[in-house]
Amino acid sequence: MSTVKANLKNAKEAIVNKKYEDALKWAEKVLDADSANYMGLVFSGLAYQNLGKPKEGEENFKKAITLNPELPLAREGLINFYEKLEKWPELILALEDMLRTHLKTPDGKKALSTTEKLIDLYTKEGQKDKAIEKIQTLLPGSSLYELLDDKPNQLGTLKSLASIQEEADGEFYEREVRLRRGRLGGGTQEQVQNAVRNELYSKSELGSTYESILELDEEGNKEMQLKLLQFYINKMEAVTTDKKSAMREKATALSSKMIQGNCTSPLPFEFLLKFIDAGSPTDYDADLQEQYITKFPNTGLSKMIQAQLHFSNGEAREDLVELLNEGFKLEPNIAYGYLVLCWMDHAAQDYDGGLEHATAGLDILQKLTTATACPFSKMRRSFELCMADCQLKISPKLAGNALALYEGILKEDSENVDAHQGVGFVLCMEKKYTEATQSFERVLALDPDNISARSELGWICYLQEDYNQAEERLREVVEMSEEPRALDLYRLGRTYYEMGGEYRENSDYSHSQLIAAAKLDPRCAGAFTYLGHYYREVAQDDARAEKCYQHAFTLDPREGDAGRFLSDYLLNGDSLEGAVDVYQRVIEADGKANWALNRLGFAELMRGNNLEAMSAFQKLLRNDIKDALAWEGVAEAYQHEGRYMAALKAFARNRELVPKSTMSEYHIARVHQRLGMYPEAIQHYQSTLELAQQNQEPKHVPSLMGIAESYLEQGKEFFVSGYYGRSAESCGHAIEYAYQLLQDDPNIMSAWKLVGDACLAYRSVPRYLSLCPSEILSAIVDIIPADTDSLLHFPAHLDNELSNLLNAVSKTDLTDATTEISSQALDAIFTVAGLAYKRANILNGNEGHQAANYWYDIALSYYYRYENAIRKNRAEGAANHANQWLGIAMRCLKASLQFEEENPIVWNALGVAALTTNAKISQHAFIKAIEYDSKSAAPWSNLGFLYIFNSELDLALKAFTAAQTLDPSFAQAWTGQACVASLWGSGESTALFAHACESSTASILEADYGYALNTFTDMLANFHKPNAGANTSNNKRGPSQNATTLLVTPAFALSKYLEQRPRDVAGWNLLGLIRERFLQQEGAAECFLTAIKIMNEEGGDNAENNNRRRKMMLHHNLARALLSMQDYAGAVEAYEISLDLEGPDAKPNTVRTCKHLGAGLALYYAGELERSLAMFEIALGETEQVEGMEKSRDDVVVLLSQVLWALGGDEQRAAAKDELFRCIAQSPTHLPAIFGLGAMGLVQNDETLATAALKEILKFSRPELAEMDPELRSDRIIGQYYSLLSESKLSIAALSKSVHQAPAEAILWMRLSEHLSSTIGTTGASAYSVAQSNAKAGLDLLRGRESLQAVDLMRGYAQVAGTMLLADEEKRQKVATRKNVKKEKLEEENQLSLGRVQAALGMAQRAVMAAPWEHQAWGVVGALVQERAQRYDM
Repeated sequence: MSTVKANLKNAKEAIVNKKYEDALKWAEKVLDADSANYMGLVFSGLAYQNLGKPKEGEENFKKAITLNPELPLAREGLINFYEKLEKWPELILALEDMLRTHLKTPDGKKALSTTEKLIDLYTKEGQKDKAIEKIQTLLPGSSLYELLDDKPNQLGTLKSLASIQEEADGEFYEREVRLRRGRLGGGTQEQVQNAVRNELYSKSELGSTYESILELDEEGNKEMQLKLLQFYINKMEAVTTDKKSAMREKATALSSKMIQGNCTSPLPFEFLLKFIDAGSPTDYDADLQEQYITKFPNTGLSKMIQAQLHFSNGEAREDLVELLNEGFKLEPNIAYGYLVLCWMDHAAQDYDGGLEHATAGLDILQKLTTATACPFSKMRRSFELCMADCQLKISPKLAGNALALYEGILKEDSENVDAHQGVGFVLCMEKKYTEATQSFERVLALDPDNISARSELGWICYLQEDYNQAEERLREVVEMSEEPRALDLYRLGRTYYEMGGEYRENSDYSHSQLIAAAKLDPRCAGAFTYLGHYYREVAQDDARAEKCYQHAFTLDPREGDAGRFLSDYLLNGDSLEGAVDVYQRVIEADGKANWALNRLGFAELMRGNNLEAMSAFQKLLRNDIKDALAWEGVAEAYQHEGRYMAALKAFARNRELVPKSTMSEYHIARVHQRLGMYPEAIQHYQSTLELAQQNQEPKHVPSLMGIAESYLEQGKEFFVSGYYGRSAESCGHAIEYAYQLLQDDPNIMSAWKLVGDACLAYRSVPRYLSLCPSEILSAIVDIIPADTDSLLHFPAHLDNELSNLLNAVSKTDLTDATTEISSQALDAIFTVAGLAYKRANILNGNEGHQAANYWYDIALSYYYRYENAIRKNRAEGAANHANQWLGIAMRCLKASLQFEEENPIVWNALGVAALTTNAKISQHAFIKAIEYDSKSAAPWSNLGFLYIFNSELDLALKAFTAAQTLDPSFAQAWTGQACVASLWGSGESTALFAHACESSTASILEADYGYALNTFTDMLANFHKPNAGANTSNNKRGPSQNATTLLVTPAFALSKYLEQRPRDVAGWNLLGLIRERFLQQEGAAECFLTAIKIMNEEGGDNAENNNRRRKMMLHHNLARALLSMQDYAGAVEAYEISLDLEGPDAKPNTVRTCKHLGAGLALYYAGELERSLAMFEIALGETEQVEGMEKSRDDVVVLLSQVLWALGGDEQRAAAKDELFRCIAQSPTHLPAIFGLGAMGLVQNDETLATAALKEILKFSRPELAEMDPELRSDRIIGQYYSLLSESKLSIAALSKSVHQAPAEAILWMRLSEHLSSTIGTTGASAYSVAQSNAKAGLDLLRGRESLQAVDLMRGYAQVAGTMLLADEEKRQKVATRKNVKKEKLEEENQLSLGRVQAALGMAQRAVMAAPWEHQAWGVVGALVQERAQRYDM
């Protein structure tokens, strides 16, 4: 034991001397002897600590504390250890343990020291709540405070506590706002801040601390009072409603005490002022306000109070605007400010502003009531009263809202005089005069001296037109008043005015009262308005009346009568701008002034300001949705602005409001016309006429004109769409309605203009002249005065001959547009057009811009007559007048230029007119047109055509390029470029014509004809060119199969061309040639016959020259078509005419030889074999004379042999064989001759001859046969040869072999199928199902082709249908021949058979759809329908 003590002593001395290693040795010896020695552990801990071994030191301190927790030495060592290492969390725990230890001892100083250390540590670590807890242990009531002998300063402790609490609250606020703002759906910044603030002040104990500080030192802590007051205010908003009142009372008491203590802060003053519940700004505590504005003149509330006091002292509101703005800028959400401002607005009659400010103030007051639980009932009623008064003044529509507010005020304060008076105003406005009288009498019961109520009772009598009673009451009001009000004088004067008679005319009554009112209140607008009425109606002094209205309007733009009569004066003075200004000012002052909105809308329409008019009418409709005139106005504005659908809806609404309105129906029709909806427009125009008749109005001329215009425009639209017949019909209707107009009034220029336009439209649809109402045109001519031509200096009787034709021609004469009579009728129609334009120009006075247009129209009519006269195939008489019409047209164009020299359209027309007669004038005119309109492509294009006529192709191309640059979609320019390319021989011409045709939708005739001609020519040129990469057989058939695809669009374009040029022989001939390629032989023959008929109508010497050659060609083409149609007699006749037209001296040539061949074929099939033989012999002889026809001689020999064989004699047949043998000897590869020999052998059962022919065929390889025999007839010959030998299997094998060698040839599959179908049943060699499979294979190949003939497809479907029927019959027979077949099995087989027949019928129907003109398909359908009917009968 003594050793342990000595070692402890040595260890202590070593620590004191800072010999920590020695101290550690001594301490370890102690611990070796006694491991539970408290001091040994403490000394070792200190030694480790100073030797830089904190872990071991900490362990020893903790062991010592565990051995004896009550001793402080180890704890102090551990505390010093943590403090030195800055382990603050561990230090805090150690100090807490130490504090608990000290509190068990009577030594309070150590406990106090430890507590202060903990306060500092908690504060430093941000643990404000723990620091607050420790500070609160230093206040009375805690165990530590009672333990201390030397008590701490309580005031200082509380201030420290308050400081830390302020910091803690601030940190909580900032932290929570930041966290909650980052949350999804956390709300706005203001919402989050308010929520956190309310949460903070609802649980904060800072107020108690402030209260405790003020209890200890009230006088010396003015700043603490402010903090406490602010805390009360904030907490008042945070606590629940039941606690708000108590908190508000605390704040009120503290504020009063602070003011009494001469506080230097505005907060207590503002709190008291803000929470005063006053019904008026004048009800506030004047002394308190005076103190506040004296001490704090620059706060927002102070500036508002100052403004209110200045206003109460009579200063104008306008002078206080700046002061109020500064106040609201500093305090934007203060209810007092809005209370002041709204009543200022009310007093200044700014009712819109008053309503706005009262509403805003009421919103702020409600929020303040919610936050503070202060009812503010007086202030709220004041706001509501202001709102109600303003609503009543703004618009009668708001009277209901105002009444609800007044009644709400009366429920809370039944004796509120202002509310009763307001109810009276509303009832009076609603014309409930009895109830209004009761309200004002109630006011008088509450306030007998209320002059306003008495005046209103008199005014009610005035409104009830009881002028005597009104005069008595109002005069009594004026007499009772010490200082009469201007309003009462004005009302009395107005009453006198309405009483009329002496009271109006005698200046001592109405005039004197109104003058007195105006002098008493120069701002009384109503007095000046009625003074204006007096001077206008009584004194007849318009100048003074206008001045009075002007002054009244200046004072109050809401004075409706003043504004209305003032605008009338301005309009009478031609001051539309001034009237518009009046309307705008009225609307600015009173947006519900419907009369002003209406007038403004129509005024803006007159000025052309459609958008402004639209806006005015829309505002009017928002005020009164049932104002029909406003709907009409806004619809017109929409229409002028191009918003047609909106205009249509607006006019429809106008019609709903006024169902029998003629104008609304007319405008609806007009809008439909503008939209291009012509059928609807016509329907509505007709409805307008019916309404006008029902309303007993005169015939509505605009509707008749609208119908005529709609029909004309519809006709133009039909023409663009390709509906030429409908176009002609619509133009006819336009003429009919224009005639109705002229019957009623022959002086309507637009009707004459319309007649001319409709007549000229028939230029584009000459095939439908039968739809032109010629009898009406004749009647129109009768209306035209006889001196029309002479008045415009035209030759007398210039147009009589053609106009008389209208009376002679009938519709049946015009059904055929290819006749001369149709061309003459078209001339007559153009003549009527010219007369109509002349009449219009005469009515116009031959003056101005319209005269230029009419002369241009007259020129067009004569130019179209010239154009019609020079067409090919016209009679000689018509052509003789051509130059005359052209000369007149050019003179008319020059006359047009005299009225309007810079008109590019007329210059362009002059250039076109001179195009073929005077190149210099034409070029000059086109250049002038380009100068006056440099952006138009038409003159450039026409200039290009001029250059083409003069063989300047380079210049022409440049001109067309310039036109395309200006307008890439201008089809005429592309047509011109195509013409240039065609003249140059360029391959691009066809593509250019195609582009021009497509872009113009086949409306450019030159493009239509050029496209068709070039495409047909290209097709002929490429007909025999093989396609690269294709097999031989396909190359042979390719061009003919593609002809349909290539020529479809050109054929359509050409048909459109002929509809407008029905007498063009070349066009009909070309269309016939194209139809031949379509295998439409009947259509081709019709085209050729039409061309021949036109040619036959020609006269003159020219018929013996050029026309003879054309007729010869046409008859040749006709003969070829008739031959294909199997009209052999007609073909023979046509061939003979064509040959006769060649003349007796004609030399042999290719065409003549072909004619002899064709005639020989026609005669052969007609049964005239002798004549046929003669024709073939001639042809054979010519083949030897014509160069290049050597190869054709073999074909002629074959045809000749056929005729010889058909003659039937032995000599002839022997001659036929000899000719074929001779042909084969000369041309061993000429298969038709070999086929001819083979056919002769087969027909005569001459096996030797047939075998010889077969051997000749078999000498050739498959590719050679395919090259020489594209129809693959050799395979058929081989098959028939074996059939002749009764070798069916060999026949089938031969056909099968050909299929295997060329499996892509559909015709081979079809032949095999056909052969199988014909041999089955006789030989039993195969089954019908095999034939059916082969037929389907051939059909699949046909359908897979890119192009094929419809007849081939029909035959494929028909073959499949036939084999399906045969296969079904075969299956039925097999079932029928079986023994012991059950009835159910037979029924099942019958149903299956019926299904197979139905499927076959479907195939046959497809055959009909592929080629409905072929009899074969219909025969198969008939057979299958009959078979199906028999199956049903079974």
